[in-house]
Amino acid sequence: METVYGSSAIVHRDGTIEELEGAAGRRLLLASPDLLRYARALLRLDVPDVRFLWHGAPGWLLVRMERSRQARSDRCVVSLWWRDLPCGLTARELDVLTLIAGGLGNREIAGRLRASVRTVSTHVEHILLKLGARSRAGAAAIAVDRGLLRLPIPGGARDLDGLGVGALEAAVAEERDATRLIRIDAPIAIDRRRPHLIGAAFPLSGPARADGIQMRNGAMLAIDEINARGGVAGRPIELVSVDMNIFSEQGVRDAFGRLEAVDIDAIIVGYTLSGTEFALEAAADLGIPFLHATTSEAALTRVRSDPGRFQRIFQVCPSEVHYGVGFIRFLDDLARGERWEPPSRRLMIIETPVDSGQMATTPTLAAAAASGWIVDAVECVPELDADWEGLVRRIHAVDPAAVLVADFVPRELAAFQRAYAANPTDALVYAIYAPSVPEFLELAGPTAEGLIWSTVTGTYPDLLGGRFARRYLRAFGRPPGRSHAGIAYDEVHLLASAWAGVGNPRDFDGVASHLRHGAYRGVNGTYFFDESQGAISYPGMTLDPSLGQAHLVFQVQNGEHRVLAPAPYVQAAFRPPPWVRARAT
Repeated sequence: METVYGSSAIVHRDGTIEELEGAAGRRLLLASPDLLRYARALLRLDVPDVRFLWHGAPGWLLVRMERSRQARSDRCVVSLWWRDLPCGLTARELDVLTLIAGGLGNREIAGRLRASVRTVSTHVEHILLKLGARSRAGAAAIAVDRGLLRLPIPGGARDLDGLGVGALEAAVAEERDATRLIRIDAPIAIDRRRPHLIGAAFPLSGPARADGIQMRNGAMLAIDEINARGGVAGRPIELVSVDMNIFSEQGVRDAFGRLEAVDIDAIIVGYTLSGTEFALEAAADLGIPFLHATTSEAALTRVRSDPGRFQRIFQVCPSEVHYGVGFIRFLDDLARGERWEPPSRRLMIIETPVDSGQMATTPTLAAAAASGWIVDAVECVPELDADWEGLVRRIHAVDPAAVLVADFVPRELAAFQRAYAANPTDALVYAIYAPSVPEFLELAGPTAEGLIWSTVTGTYPDLLGGRFARRYLRAFGRPPGRSHAGIAYDEVHLLASAWAGVGNPRDFDGVASHLRHGAYRGVNGTYFFDESQGAISYPGMTLDPSLGQAHLVFQVQNGEHRVLAPAPYVQAAFRPPPWVRARAT
């Protein structure tokens, strides 16, 4: 493994540090108080040296600590090398390997890592393969010999004091406990050095890049505001952001692998269009709070099926089943209010094969039938590079009264809208989500005029939403979109509120309980979670707007998004699209 650089320093019993060689050893120790504690603890033990891996900024350190007795005092020589994790091991596999070396079985390891025994067994198989070991004992021997043990030890040093690193971990824990007992009535000192770390996986490149930047900006705005007010209990929040290819499961795996290598306190994600199930499993294995905005009924069902395993996973938006039902509800309201006279009762649905991309669901078809609509055609197109001109010809053949288009990528929906505006029918076009990203209007231009679209979680056109939009504009030089900038902003505030309420971000069960039993009013509405730990939709799941997130329906009018429904958030009345007016005259 290539060494980026190495440096050494000497730690004396009184905690003073002197440089030995290299330019960074003393600086690294001063910036890493936990490493300094380990070095001082070694001087109290009958252990000559230890080797271990430790994660700091910006990556992994291979650490060797050796006692060096001199005539007048003990000292510990600390050698540090930046390196990648060896043998292709992941951070979670390193956790498991450390516990294997301590003699723990799979069930004990599962308990410490808050994972399933099956998951631990899979990790063990991968470890043996990567190390070329035939048995657990062989893997343990390799780990001790090569220093492939992690500090801090996951779950603490209990039952691992036979290892040198276990004895070191126990000595540091004993020192912390003794420090706490010096004066019980003394005020608690807040450690301001270690910030609260939020891991974020957003699509910062590729077709969804514009949306990913919105997500990252929204999260950063919330963090800057919270830190300007003193952080959470005196400690700042930092964002550890990684790029995620949301169109492939491997892209999701890679992003979670990078986050797994960092000792983060929670993860926030915008959405995935592939790999959603893997994201849930990976988050459950990590055992930390995970907030995501993939509008996924399958994800809610998965959480509901195993609430113990997925107790820290929260879907901060309603699922995609509300899109189709909301489409029918909106058409009914238009027709009932005599604002639109449908030329027929035929409907067409255009959906995509990605996660949450299917709109012709059983609830949608049932709602259509109950209202006398006929879903005459359901077309499935690829999420990227669809043949929109051919699709427009198909719309002409079906001649529906309204078309539901569910492509979440702004550039794709813009391509459809340009093709449709060039050769329209009398149908209303009702799109899903994609126009919430500012990129859509930029690409669609005047052809977007009259388009109707909706989102199950959008930024409200109220006082809170307006203030957020103005702060975002000042910070980033352009206004936010109507959905995911606000979601990421709210996700950070949700976590900060829970951390403040619980008092300890590492109390993952306490944080999850706080999220589960509370209600938070953000710029995208109220986050109040049901038994699936998903947000509630208004008016689809509750008629109380203070408990849900409004299923906002917009229309592009004069180049701006105006809310048509539901009350009390309405900004404008429906206007017949220009292509319908042109054909009528």
